[in-house]
Amino acid sequence: MIRVTIPAGAAGLPLPLWLSRMGYSAILPCGGAGRCGNCRVRLLSGKLCDRDAPEKELIPDENGEVRACRACLPDEETVIGLPDGWDAPGAGQTKKRYPCGALDLGTTTLALRLRDETGGVFETTAANPQCVFGADVASRITATAKHGVETVRECLLVRLRALLAGCAVDRLSVVGNPTMIHILAGFSPEPIGIAPFTPAFSGEKEFPGERLGLPVGAVVLLPSVKGAGYLGSDLVAGACFSGIASSPVPAIYLDLGTNGELLLTTGTQNGGHLYAASCAVGPCFEGAGIGSGVGGIPGAVSRVEKRDGSFVFSTVDDLSPVGITGSGLIDLFSLLLGDGTVARDGKLEQPFTLTGRQAFSDGTLGDVTETPVKIEQRDVRAVQTAKAAVRAGIAALLNAAWIDPDEVETVLLAGSFGRYLSPASAVGIGLLPPDWASETNAVGNAALDGADAALLSPDVRETLAQVSESTHVVDLNASLAFRSAFLSELNF
Repeated sequence: MIRVTIPAGAAGLPLPLWLSRMGYSAILPCGGAGRCGNCRVRLLSGKLCDRDAPEKELIPDENGEVRACRACLPDEETVIGLPDGWDAPGAGQTKKRYPCGALDLGTTTLALRLRDETGGVFETTAANPQCVFGADVASRITATAKHGVETVRECLLVRLRALLAGCAVDRLSVVGNPTMIHILAGFSPEPIGIAPFTPAFSGEKEFPGERLGLPVGAVVLLPSVKGAGYLGSDLVAGACFSGIASSPVPAIYLDLGTNGELLLTTGTQNGGHLYAASCAVGPCFEGAGIGSGVGGIPGAVSRVEKRDGSFVFSTVDDLSPVGITGSGLIDLFSLLLGDGTVARDGKLEQPFTLTGRQAFSDGTLGDVTETPVKIEQRDVRAVQTAKAAVRAGIAALLNAAWIDPDEVETVLLAGSFGRYLSPASAVGIGLLPPDWASETNAVGNAALDGADAALLSPDVRETLAQVSESTHVVDLNASLAFRSAFLSELNF
């Protein structure tokens, strides 16, 4: 728990907005609607007021906790305890020069890589503080319409300045989905949220760092898929760096985060045509939108298996379980489907609580009789919907390219979720076709790798531009193949 003292003088300001302005994360998966209960903070002293009726005091529950999204500040000093993972980032390196750097501007997570003059690398990650406005792209677009682009942008800049503190960076390349890139650049993403979902720009843009409010010499926004509102430079950079874009055989690249981005190539032996689509999978693969879901924070359950009939799970940093990540969730669902706890139509007879044994990195096991990892019917429906969206998106791409699933020879999973996802578990819940388990490999944060390579090589920048221009966008809203597959794939 992180202890935070809020001084008097900010009466009426929503608590999550104050936290974001101070550089803290504020994770609001449901966008502050008060539905999920995943934004609880502990009131240690003082009081908090009701957001909808500021004259009234917000009463903590039996654990001394309140929902941050329902709280605003009183005109007196208040002390609260934040969950792990909401902490403000530390400063970067002390007074060191970096000729180039790369930033993956994720909806949920920020990943920064800086290269010094000797080739040394400094890397760090932090939560995207814009989560205060909701967990997904749609909520960020809504927030810019309600609060203005500058309000949504400023909390991000506070976090980025903290990450870059003490660093002299000459050029910073940035990748992300179009909404995140638009907000960083100060452009309203609202047109992306309504038909025909047109971004203000897709090609590469370069700005003086001062123009964007960042302490760097220049910021290079790498190209997104041309004209696509939901296919960003993270997809283009990842596809190029991973080699998918130049694969000689049919191959597919899947980046399944808060938003699902999919890219299929027919292979250079078959013309090298590229097809891409974006599907709204919801945030469950990143731990949000699930009752006990968390990001990859210390204590998060990241792996689950069965040994001798008992559940065995691993957590980040070997700490006691505090919740479950997307990769652990897929493992668990595969097992629950296997033993019949969850039916193939998604029915859960009664809530499930994970117990069993915890596996530690030194090979030892410890008995665990109670964990906060609980699965309820709404969690099952969230996973069902996300899984169906991905499978239907894959079906739509294959249909557009006239390729059968068994013709695909390489499947690459990108991002932190893909890095830890078990292909066998993904096939077990129907997230991937049955024959793809042996063809599936994780490539880590290929988007950041691609952004890093872009400033080191003019050839990479040229390749990014070519992929941006040549990729065919498959509109899932207009795809009969998507609609048909989505309905059929709702069952596990």
